[in-house]
Amino acid sequence: MKNWLENDISKEIERIQAFICNFVLDGETVVVPVSGGLDSDVVARLCCRSLGSSRVKAFIVIQSDMEPKFLKNAKNLCGELGIPLAEIHLENMNQDLMKALEESESKTIFNTDMMLDPAKAKCSVRSAVISCYQDKGFLIAGTTNRTEKELGFFLTFGDNLAHFKPVAHLYKSELEELAAALGTEKEVIEQEPSAGFWSGQTDLEDIAYWIVNDGPIVIPRVFSEQEIIKAENIRNALDYKKIDGILELISSGESIEGIQEKTDVSAEIISGLYHIVEKAKQLKTREIMAELPVHAVGGM
Repeated sequence: MKNWLENDISKEIERIQAFICNFVLDGETVVVPVSGGLDSDVVARLCCRSLGSSRVKAFIVIQSDMEPKFLKNAKNLCGELGIPLAEIHLENMNQDLMKALEESESKTIFNTDMMLDPAKAKCSVRSAVISCYQDKGFLIAGTTNRTEKELGFFLTFGDNLAHFKPVAHLYKSELEELAAALGTEKEVIEQEPSAGFWSGQTDLEDIAYWIVNDGPIVIPRVFSEQEIIKAENIRNALDYKKIDGILELISSGESIEGIQEKTDVSAEIISGLYHIVEKAKQLKTREIMAELPVHAVGGM
């Protein structure tokens, strides 16, 4: 992975700021869905540097089992940047949504008794908030990074929704270095990345279970004790520099065998990440809103 030099980081920040300024038109206001995590912290700082604090606002969705530190981080960020923060309380709406879906379909599709379905529904609820702001004329600044994009580590019609994505070209480990240059608090940089699905949940833990599952977990399932131990071992072997290095090699066309020769990561983990990337292309990152091209009909 790239080791940023100070002047490289400055140039990258300038490049991102130019992208934001070119996309956002005069008089438009940007809304950042903040989570108290690193990605949204960086995006909020970049938008304020590019547009000025008067043209940026943020919201955070308060949901059940949310760790207090994330709301605290969001408040500190917006206080520092001088931008308004809307605290939107939707604590149990994910459960209501999942119950309604289960009653309309079946437990083979939606299951409120499994931890994952109600947890992921939290992200779907947040997407409704994004839609409401968009309908009022605000531009949504996305917080997806390249690691998430290549793994498909998002909900396609959830946290993937945005008008523009200022950091989608940067891996998570690169974002950590960019964050330090932008002034992100050390506590935010060093905390475990989490989607906030439940207290103590971490993204690396989820990725480990995806590897055990050989791809994104679409249908709720119960993991055996042996699989849980396997996932824990994989989680302990992972960090974002390793993941990002492997993803970069996969993106360059390197084979699983070639990646193993260049890293100290097991073939099982490399193969698992490779399969996740391949399945993400079908399940998560394929083209959306596809439509037929306009063509002449009846000689017109």
